[in-house]
Amino acid sequence: MAPLVKKGMIETAPISKENPVRLASRASQLAMAQTHEVARRLDQGPDQIACAIEALSTRGDEVLDRSLAELGGKGLFVKTLEAAMLDGRAEAAVHSAKDMESDFAEGTIIAAFLEREDRRDALIGPFPRIDDLPDGAVVGTASVRRSAMLKSRRPDLRIRLLRGNVNSRLQQLADGDYDAIILAMAGMNRLGTNRLGISTTEIHPIAEDIFLPAAGQGAIAVQALAPDGSPRRDAVLTALKGLDHPPTAIELTAERALLAALDGTCRTPIGASARFDNRLTMKAALFSPDGSQAFFAAGEAQADDAAALGQRLAIDLLEQAGGRAFLAETGG
Repeated sequence: MAPLVKKGMIETAPISKENPVRLASRASQLAMAQTHEVARRLDQGPDQIACAIEALSTRGDEVLDRSLAELGGKGLFVKTLEAAMLDGRAEAAVHSAKDMESDFAEGTIIAAFLEREDRRDALIGPFPRIDDLPDGAVVGTASVRRSAMLKSRRPDLRIRLLRGNVNSRLQQLADGDYDAIILAMAGMNRLGTNRLGISTTEIHPIAEDIFLPAAGQGAIAVQALAPDGSPRRDAVLTALKGLDHPPTAIELTAERALLAALDGTCRTPIGASARFDNRLTMKAALFSPDGSQAFFAAGEAQADDAAALGQRLAIDLLEQAGGRAFLAETGG
């Protein structure tokens, strides 16, 4: 495993075991697992890049009694790591791509998207399907998207805020606080059922035609300081770009373009899933927070037109919803 690092300024010397690339990460178990995966790939790559990890606690991790929308959005998870890059404690940061909003810190770039994991959501608990939940069942989630989709399909369900790391969420389910909870399959897969202490019989993936994932869900994004002409920074960027998975990058280009065109934040229930296999196809959805209104769009394009496809579907959704007034009414 890559070692944790103490606070200090970035070395300007060439990358070595004594002067490793510093990766900023949230301190949560899942975030650290993702960052260690990036470090492992760099270490085992052709240039054998040594890494060290700056583990950080973010406001989004610390305040758990309010929704992320109330606190300022998913960008809270990102901003602390960006600050570490900009003040010299780190050279790159590892994020869940779905946590990266349309805008990010000036002076940084997205250097790589790792190959996407399972992008689906999962219903966790004894009930295999959403339609199997009893009337009035209590379902835990912190996502306005998941909440809106649940309400759209099952208005009788009681949606309650569920915050904390994956382990604490599972414990709340085991304690009987919820009848079921919704989590991302990617996180479950990356941590593993043994580490989570949960049986595979309690994990029920939800098909995309029922629950459209969040933009970027299942992908790891590596953000880095933009090039400045220094040999070390160029070396860091070259190594990170070697991790990039082009099909995933194409998919996320389309999905992130949709978010940007919709001014998507964690207050706006938006689903987006692009798939690239020689040709790019994409599905998108926009909901009202209470699930009473739902709009859907789909399209396809060549890889070079990924951003244009995302923008086109965003326009389609807005036209169906009656324009940007819908976003203002829903808090977007």
